[in-house]
Amino acid sequence: MGRRGLVADRGRVATPPDLAFYMVEKLFRGAPPGGGSRVLDAGCGLGVFIDAVLRWCRGRCAELPEVVGVEVDPALAEAARRRFAGERVRIVRGDFLLMSAGELGGLFDYVIGNPPYVSYEYIDPPKRELYKRLFTTAVGRFDLYMLFFEKALSLLKPGGRLVFVTPEKYLYVLSAVALRRLLASYRVEEVELIREDAFGGVLAYPAVTVVVKEAPSLTTIRLRDGRAARVALPRDGSPWLSAIATAKLRTPYSLGDLVLRISPGVATGRDDVFVIPKRALSKELEPFAYPTVGGRELSAFAPGSVVDYDKLAHVILIPYDRGGRLLDEGEAKPLLDYLSRWRRVLESRYAVRAEGKRWYAFHEDPPMGDLLRPKILWRDIAKEPAFYIDAKGLLIPKHTVYYLVPKDPGMLPRLAEYLNSAEAKRWLMEHCQRAANGYLRLQTHVLRQLPVPPEVVGEGHGLGRV
Repeated sequence: MGRRGLVADRGRVATPPDLAFYMVEKLFRGAPPGGGSRVLDAGCGLGVFIDAVLRWCRGRCAELPEVVGVEVDPALAEAARRRFAGERVRIVRGDFLLMSAGELGGLFDYVIGNPPYVSYEYIDPPKRELYKRLFTTAVGRFDLYMLFFEKALSLLKPGGRLVFVTPEKYLYVLSAVALRRLLASYRVEEVELIREDAFGGVLAYPAVTVVVKEAPSLTTIRLRDGRAARVALPRDGSPWLSAIATAKLRTPYSLGDLVLRISPGVATGRDDVFVIPKRALSKELEPFAYPTVGGRELSAFAPGSVVDYDKLAHVILIPYDRGGRLLDEGEAKPLLDYLSRWRRVLESRYAVRAEGKRWYAFHEDPPMGDLLRPKILWRDIAKEPAFYIDAKGLLIPKHTVYYLVPKDPGMLPRLAEYLNSAEAKRWLMEHCQRAANGYLRLQTHVLRQLPVPPEVVGEGHGLGRV
């Protein structure tokens, strides 16, 4: 990345591990790998992307895919082999641009990399002529990284995903007309101009490009100043910056900017004890009871609607005060008298045995101060995102239901409407991990990143970004 200091090492600059992991998250966004998946690291060096793939999978207890790294430098290839000995990783030494799919074991579901940035004048003349015969993108004063795009796409299965970090110059230089035309024939999911110091002391204006090998659609462009837009890229090879310049760029909030908390519901460790049918609630237990809802029951309501407590069949018994303090045995005597019949079961929980919690405490102490606020609810795993409103703030969700508490309660209806919009659903479908049968995992770290348009927030909101 960047020309300064690159000539001696054929344009190679090591990718920082944090950037590599960030790119792997984009690579697997909405389409996590399985045991039968194949991942290609084009120009692997010592294997920073391979390591990031393995860390990503292990961090999510996901089955490891087959990973193939290609490296032209014999010393680096051998070092990578030693580094990943015993892993499901194969390192192939050779010129990536001249390798066939057969030599690499077939086509790939994913390709990732930081191709070498070698400008035209530093490519050996015989190689230049060879590349011109082999690649449609080798026109004019082409750079080597441009050919990596074309080669990688040829090795990608239909529907496969490619993520490269390269100079941003291909967005506008004349020599990249053929490359832009090629890329625009597929779905360029995202182009993000990342910070100029992403590679430390190297002078670079890098872009992370995400391409899916399927029919074209709108592209998300993210600029360094935080503005973003969805644009239709020109298909004729003309500079993409013109499409960006005419787009309605905006600085969205992220959902994390607007909320006090995004969390899963309470974890009691024994819902079969603490959650009881509403019809079985005695007068003595009423002071400790709150309406509760699980994922299946929540789905009975229309998306965007206010949850009607009267239609809920269960309540949850809470041995905590409204500030989240565990009640002492005198304060909670009626509740503890009831719970005592299951005391042995409750004492067998890990939180009691290993963490020293009181026998009637929850597995995790509930943040009652946030829970008892107006909030938005959703299922943790769902075929399609759907969000619901707890307008009064008295509902205690079970652990299979996530919730968010907005900083401004007045924003609740607008925010719920946006979360159920086609725009938000599309973003979530693209970014959420997949569970079994293609269901979405609507997790905290993903929801926090969801862009929220300024018009949803409203004027004079007084909310600081976090």
